[in-house]
Amino acid sequence: MTESAANNGLSCWHRLSPWAVLFLLLQGSLRFARDNLPLVLGAGAGVAFLEQIGPREVAIGGVFLALLAAVLSLRYYQRFRFRLDADVLVVQKGLFERTELKVGAERVQHMAIDEPVYMRPFDVVRFSVDTPGGKGTEVELPGIARNVAEALRERLGRQQVAAADATEASPAVATEEVVFRASARGLTLHGIASNYLFVYLAAAVPFLQVAERLGREHWQAVEGFLPLGWVVERPVMAATLAVSVLVSAVVLLSLTLVWWRFYGFTLVQYRDRFTQTSGLLNRQHQVLTLSKLQSVEWVQTPVGRLLRRGFLVCKQYGGVSEQEERAGGSFLVPALGLEAGRALSRRFWSALAPESALSTVHPYYRRAMAVRFGLAIAACAGLLALVTGAGAWWWLALAAPFVAMLFGHLRWRAVAWCYQGGFVQVRRGLLGRRTAMFPAANAQAVTITQSWFQRRRGLVSLHLSVASGPVSIPFIPAADGYRIANEVLYRVEKDEAIAGATGMPTDSKRA
Repeated sequence: MTESAANNGLSCWHRLSPWAVLFLLLQGSLRFARDNLPLVLGAGAGVAFLEQIGPREVAIGGVFLALLAAVLSLRYYQRFRFRLDADVLVVQKGLFERTELKVGAERVQHMAIDEPVYMRPFDVVRFSVDTPGGKGTEVELPGIARNVAEALRERLGRQQVAAADATEASPAVATEEVVFRASARGLTLHGIASNYLFVYLAAAVPFLQVAERLGREHWQAVEGFLPLGWVVERPVMAATLAVSVLVSAVVLLSLTLVWWRFYGFTLVQYRDRFTQTSGLLNRQHQVLTLSKLQSVEWVQTPVGRLLRRGFLVCKQYGGVSEQEERAGGSFLVPALGLEAGRALSRRFWSALAPESALSTVHPYYRRAMAVRFGLAIAACAGLLALVTGAGAWWWLALAAPFVAMLFGHLRWRAVAWCYQGGFVQVRRGLLGRRTAMFPAANAQAVTITQSWFQRRRGLVSLHLSVASGPVSIPFIPAADGYRIANEVLYRVEKDEAIAGATGMPTDSKRA
């Protein structure tokens, strides 16, 4: 079936591919094993259970569960169907209870086509749709033909492109254009500089005690190995070697995961729509529509700052946590250099001010951070000294002012902001950096806070609530804070008036 035929036939009821029965069975089995295997094997429960009833009974039970899962998957496949009613995707599904889901094209914020390695030989993909306010995937078609998925993506994306053309909110290109392609060197540096490294270093800590215990138990077996015994007799060299092996293993794991997820990463723009394709074995296609884009974050880890590398996180409706960023739950553009990151940000929004336009907040913010941190350190050190009776903790309390001054200075240098051309940019962080960029009209709520200390010095803290998450600008002059708040509210009211006059939907709200 060609794409045009799939487009014309989308108004009829469609079923999943027959291969979806096998895919549903495989996914259900993997999900069951992931959720229950740790409980069964925990504390030797699986071994005790096997010894009590015998392997023959376990095998019979496994065959019975497999047959039951196959019957349920077949029944789920028979009751699953979908179609397009105008610009509304209608999905009917349910195993024991019938459920009908309807998603309008104007409510679609994110579409993805996944090609797991076991689906690729059959030209079958998994199509998913997210909507504003949904905590997870709103609609998932677990196994449909590729041309049907592409036709669905095209039909659901037409209204968003038309809305963007009507508002002329962002630049568009008339033909498909490759705007970024990740190189092998860029992916390697991204694997070293990304958060994967720190996550897996932390995850490896609990295994160190296990490795140490196994080493002591089997020391006699390896004691005769001359190089190892020679190294162990030198504690400094042994510690250096152990740390080097651990870091190398974690870096290798980080690189493997980055290449697995982002291999062949290509970002293509067509009109108001950006499509990214990546994946070594499991190919993934994600679509970003600029009319739904709420904010863009330029992220640099501490290692990334040293390597002058970073990545962009494009946030739509609903905040995305750092864990979801690592797991692939966001529209992320990896392996970017400094210039490439800023150029791609300006491609999303051409009116963005250059990074040199960002200015630090008032120096009083440094003093406030130092005082807060210093008091916290002194209080903790004093409490520990009273509880343990060790006088060494009092030395930490005496050193608290110097540590707090360094901390306050780093926090002050990290925070910077800019409001220019109708766009807000806010940088934050301590060792790493995250710079949020978004149109002021995307703000849904504006709050100004002013402490007693700030009131005496004519300063305020500005808090902007965007659909993708809150953004704060601390310790700025009161005149600037009120001016930005008034202009943001004016832009929101203006966009709402335009949307009301043209009959176009708007998701902006004021509070």
